Formats: sequence, structure tokens, C-alpha cells
Amino acid sequence: MTDAHDTIDGVAPFVATWRAELIGLTSVSAGEVQDRLLDLWAQLPEGDRRAGVEAWLTETLARHLYPVAELEERLAAL
Repeated sequence: MTDAHDTIDGVAPFVATWRAELIGLTSVSAGEVQDRLLDLWAQLPEGDRRAGVEAWLTETLARHLYPVAELEERLAAL
């Protein structure tokens, strides 16, 4: 069984890959962000980080685009 620490550490490669794919872009559609966040949410254990991703997911319903700079800032905070 995977403990919560292993799961959180497993998120780092996911976030690093997403950040690498943002290089050279200026913005990303809210739908694409939502898809990525759903994948991220599934990897996180219950807790503050998962709740933060849930709030971000809800926000994507009211947005059309995310500037890459904003995504970088939020991903760094994870």
C-alpha cells in the first residue's frame, strides 16, 4: 500500500512534466488546465493540497484561459 508521503512525492514528476510542456506558451485553455488538474487531483491524498486543487478545478468552470505565468506560480505553490 502506498502511504501519503509516497503519493505526494509522486506528484513532483507530474508537475515537472506539465511545467516543461508550458515552455514557449503564453496561455492555456481552461479545459486543458481542467484535464491536468483532474489527473493531479487523482494522485493527491486527502488534505489541504487536494482541497486546493478542487477549488482550482471549480474555478476553471468560469474561466476561458490561464496565462502561463499564473500556472507557473500556482504549480510552484503545490
